Amino acid sequence: MNLLHVNAAYHPFVGGAEVYTQVISERFAGDGHAVTLVTTDAAEVEYFWNPRKKHVAPGRERLNGVEVIRCRVDHLPLAPLSFYILRRLATTVARWPRLSAPLLRRLAPRMPAVPDIEQALAALPGRFDLVHGINVALEWPLLAAWRFARRRGLPFVATPFVHVGERGRLDVLMHYVMPHQLDCLRDADAVIVQTEIERAALAGLGVAEARLHRLGMGVDPDALRGGDGAAFRARHGLDGPLVTFLGVVTRDKGSFDLLRAMERLWARGVRADLAIAGPPVDEFIRFYARLSPATRARVRLLGPVLGQDKRDLLAATDVLALPSRIDSFGIVYLEAWACGKPVVGARAGGVPDVIADGVDGLLVDFGDVAGLAAALETLLNDPARAREMGAQGWAKVEARYTWGRITRGVWEVYEEVTR
Repeated sequence: MNLLHVNAAYHPFVGGAEVYTQVISERFAGDGHAVTLVTTDAAEVEYFWNPRKKHVAPGRERLNGVEVIRCRVDHLPLAPLSFYILRRLATTVARWPRLSAPLLRRLAPRMPAVPDIEQALAALPGRFDLVHGINVALEWPLLAAWRFARRRGLPFVATPFVHVGERGRLDVLMHYVMPHQLDCLRDADAVIVQTEIERAALAGLGVAEARLHRLGMGVDPDALRGGDGAAFRARHGLDGPLVTFLGVVTRDKGSFDLLRAMERLWARGVRADLAIAGPPVDEFIRFYARLSPATRARVRLLGPVLGQDKRDLLAATDVLALPSRIDSFGIVYLEAWACGKPVVGARAGGVPDVIADGVDGLLVDFGDVAGLAAALETLLNDPARAREMGAQGWAKVEARYTWGRITRGVWEVYEEVTR
């Protein structure tokens, strides 16, 4: 097949949607299919609204068999403030779907602004067998891919990664199901979702049940093993249990709550240290600077970790904690389970469909610092139970969540829509 994938970001950008895109693109290219990936020059999430953040050169390159075309992100005057105002306007007017749809369609090309992407798509040579748009949160590239597919009469597949947030609240979900976004998802030939929670949310919003395909995420267990936990502990001066946070370091991912929970444990004499691995946003950097010297002494702020450093970190970890409210799945739970580690997550997003509470991890309410501290203490004080949860998690990964299984599922969707 000749495949066109479109996502707002791609390697070296770090994120679950980007890992998913890279894995399916490279695996299909490795199987002999032609894969073109159209994306942006963003290298971190804040670059979409802040021109002072990291980006890479726009242009064309070939990466592991995938033809990658990067389009530049544009920024409004007074960015990032102007982007925040624009996004707030969009989510406010989206509450009145019939009135807001025309305005939202006009605003969409600025969320984020990628002015050259439609021209880049139109200039692609040859005929594609299908178009696959990924990540509706950073919507314009996905919407541009949908518009391109419909103009060319091509099948369109979407993997939106809808974050449903906390039960009974819409402040997260509203960023993923505005009327113009739903127009795209309802029209798609297939929509790949990660969990039953995401599937039910989209079905309830009018996406046809027959077009929804639940697959989930994956890992390559062999690529995560072989870590040297002792070496990691020696490098960072650790001699006790280690709690690890792995992901973009934001408030909604639960990093602020995790630090406050660890402070409660330290006040009670718990010896564990905390490793925070991932790119921190500016808000977290300011928050961290205000913490006491005693707290910062117990924290290892690592930044993004890859390759052997990541394997060493996971090997050294006793409990992985990602108490996030903005995860449609949470690939890091799979990474921890692949190394036999228990996890702690939040009852939000798709996570309750991923973690079996009390079996392979523990769930707490998002923002419940006392509950989070209690869950961490439970696992730190009962290593046998923690090991059993890690073993249960590993069995789940092996049975359901390897990249081999996920990419086969994606390919079956491709075959269905092209028939």
